[in-house]
Amino acid sequence: MDPSQLKRFSLFEGVEDEKLAKIAVFTQLVEFPEGKVIIEEGGYANDFYAIEEGTVQVTKAGEKVATLGAGDVFGEQGLLERQERSASVIAETVVRALKIEHWELSRMRKAMPEVVEDLLKTVQSRD
Repeated sequence: MDPSQLKRFSLFEGVEDEKLAKIAVFTQLVEFPEGKVIIEEGGYANDFYAIEEGTVQVTKAGEKVATLGAGDVFGEQGLLERQERSASVIAETVVRALKIEHWELSRMRKAMPEVVEDLLKTVQSRD
């Protein structure tokens, strides 16, 4: 991924260009069609996502609890806290998102601990 693309995500807004270049190697852009179940409630954590465009529906026990859109993140809680997914996430529209896989997050934690700290702050603010 081009490091300049990361600046579109609030998570990386204050990160210097040289650090973005290091972070970019840990990320990839993915696309999901409308209706795709991206995360299944009760499944185990694998990936973290930041939405570039599109919207997703967050459901718990089949009930809609939130709609997320551009700039929002999901999947970080189960990934960072190593627990089952607490909700399902379903694409309401075509969704383009930044994806960081769990093994990449471990590598990022070693190389860029401040970015992982920001993710932890996001998790804590949702509780």
